[in-house]
Amino acid sequence: MSLDAEPMEAVVNLDERHWLPRHCRGDRSAFAELMDAYQSAVYGYLVRCGVPSASRDDVFQEIFVKIHLAAASYQPSRPLRPWLFTIAANNVRNHLRDESRRRGSGSVDVDSRPSSDHGPQTLAEIDETVAWLEQALPRLPLEQREVLLLGSVAGLRLQDIATVLEIPLNTVKTLTRRARMGLAKALAEHASGTTGGAS
Repeated sequence: MSLDAEPMEAVVNLDERHWLPRHCRGDRSAFAELMDAYQSAVYGYLVRCGVPSASRDDVFQEIFVKIHLAAASYQPSRPLRPWLFTIAANNVRNHLRDESRRRGSGSVDVDSRPSSDHGPQTLAEIDETVAWLEQALPRLPLEQREVLLLGSVAGLRLQDIATVLEIPLNTVKTLTRRARMGLAKALAEHASGTTGGAS
């Protein structure tokens, strides 16, 4: 079964590598295909990085405008996802830095709600987990949060994260381990009823 899945994935990856060159040649449907494929992942990344809901749509739009403007620099011989998330990560980093300067400190505003298809107990558990993550993620240092979210939300491999953030692969591994340890510590403190930060 996995043999059938791999060729299809390769076809999808080859196809997506041609969206931006087609877009540069004037094919209007190519950019729409790219947006359809990546808008959920990019928006989810914004949510989990702590971009406030009041500015999230603007940041989302800025990212895709920058992708449009940089389309000619994309090389189809390279995977699209890391290239695209390099732009997204840089834009989020700049926005959060500017927001922090304006407000003096950052706060996470995650307003994504679970589907109502779940039972009330499951919804309560999901709400509690989301609330806990809302508090724990911003306590991680930005570098750890970025690495964790690029892997878990954007679905990037460790090597791709290193490329996106322009840091060595071993640094990505270290930051990922520290982020997971920080969240595990915060979860243990949460479960035992004590308060503390993830770090």
